[in-house]
Amino acid sequence: MIVGIGVGNLFGLHWEGRRRELREQQARSGPVREICAREGFPDDDDLAQAILLAEACLECGHLGMADLAQRFWDWGETNGTGMGGLTGAVLAHYGGKRPRQALRQWRRHGNTAKRLGDVPREPTGAAGTDASRLAWEDSGRASAGNGSVMRCGAVALRWMSDDEALARHSVTSAAVTHWDPRCVWSTLLTDFAIASCLRGEPLERDALVERCAAAVRAAGPSLSRAGLPEVPPRGVRRAVDTALARGASVDDLNLDEPGSAGYAPKAMSAALWASQHPTSVEEGLVAVMNAGGDTDSNSPPAGAVLGARFGLEGIPARWRARVAEIRSWTPDDTDGWIERRPLEEYADRLLALAES
Repeated sequence: MIVGIGVGNLFGLHWEGRRRELREQQARSGPVREICAREGFPDDDDLAQAILLAEACLECGHLGMADLAQRFWDWGETNGTGMGGLTGAVLAHYGGKRPRQALRQWRRHGNTAKRLGDVPREPTGAAGTDASRLAWEDSGRASAGNGSVMRCGAVALRWMSDDEALARHSVTSAAVTHWDPRCVWSTLLTDFAIASCLRGEPLERDALVERCAAAVRAAGPSLSRAGLPEVPPRGVRRAVDTALARGASVDDLNLDEPGSAGYAPKAMSAALWASQHPTSVEEGLVAVMNAGGDTDSNSPPAGAVLGARFGLEGIPARWRARVAEIRSWTPDDTDGWIERRPLEEYADRLLALAES
């Protein structure tokens, strides 16, 4: 499942923001089926943040916003590649200044680890429990970015057998950077869909929503500070109904709809559609990626769901090999900054912890 996130991210990465080029490529030779990302790219934000969550799930008995904020800040200082605008605003509140995004700067401008060797700096801004809310309020309470959905997976795997714990930790994993209820509910529903696939259970739209709502009610006291409504906002519920409708196609999701790039319910709908309709990992990811839109952020949660449904062996071997090849490359002048463990290792350890 974690491998599915990596495959989805690197599959969509090259085509992010290239709507015209993607359409031209499809017209010439049909749907894109191979990973075009190249070696030398630090883990993009979708994958890097999924790994941060996996590490937190492995190292902590429970997720806390203060701990996660520090982890995201450290990532923003030392990597920061692909960081979304909302996450950057949250980290600016938390750190008291914008994170340095050192590996991103190295990749773009040739700055080396030696020149940036004092990272990460200590944060001096708002508390980790407040930064996300402040950034959302700064946006006029209008921002509903997909950053908390694109990194889904580790929380679902770790707490797949405990609905209340899954709800609590899923909300925490979202609210640390994405306070908007549309983001939090999109994350909840995606995590519960992944958990259902891991358990081999059928997924039905009304039952999924009610199961999440029941878990939110059960965990109510611990979620009260986030102000989470007990039912999903209307836009989220519409996306659920569309994605899980009988016979739905990926075109029904309108992933390439103008003005919707980076919208949390869109990323969630890609994951929910993948939980029911495709008959293989390749069919599902090829469909989601070629549908356009925010390709590198819609494909990871779809990849997580498909990995949960079909297992590691269901992910095409050529894609797994290409992801491992891309992630194995380390530049000489970063002095060992980059530590890239195999993605399978995270999944295996999380599964062992869940089963224990």
